[in-house]
Amino acid sequence: MLFQVPVASLAFAAVAFAANFIDYDPQPGVQEEFRPFFQALIDAAEDPNVTTGFTDYFPADGMQTTLTLHCVGAARIQGCKNFFLSDGRQLVHFPNTTFVANNNATATTYESHGRIENTYVGGNCSQIYYKTQYTILKTNQTEEAAPNLSLIPEAQVYWYHDYFVNPTTVPSDIPCDSLKG
Repeated sequence: MLFQVPVASLAFAAVAFAANFIDYDPQPGVQEEFRPFFQALIDAAEDPNVTTGFTDYFPADGMQTTLTLHCVGAARIQGCKNFFLSDGRQLVHFPNTTFVANNNATATTYESHGRIENTYVGGNCSQIYYKTQYTILKTNQTEEAAPNLSLIPEAQVYWYHDYFVNPTTVPSDIPCDSLKG
């Protein structure tokens, strides 16, 4: 069975360690404040030099899941991040369609669809497609309240859930769109 690195690497990206929002397409209901929060969260995930600056976004029981790889708590989440960025791999998220998937008195779940470019030492670049849900806790616990979209990590990301990844192995056989003329 060919399974080099679970596409859990989709949870992260880089090239100057910054997600690329060129095709970002927020749907009605997504607050303006979500984009800078989302950018900060993904940038922290993609940067191999950031540790607590990423894990501090999660409460003690916070989770990051990619397909069947389930990481709970800061130490496990950081371990998974290190795995996703192993061997000098750089990842860059290119989110596009983003919408509110669920909202209740305690949290709002945003869903983003897009692609991730995986660049390896030596320049090989391939991409995968993802669908991810981000469950963000609320400070004021009412359904009408916005979630905590502070750019400062405040244990507000309860679950970072990559529930769809295609293909499920990296490198993939899909060349990076950014390399196309």
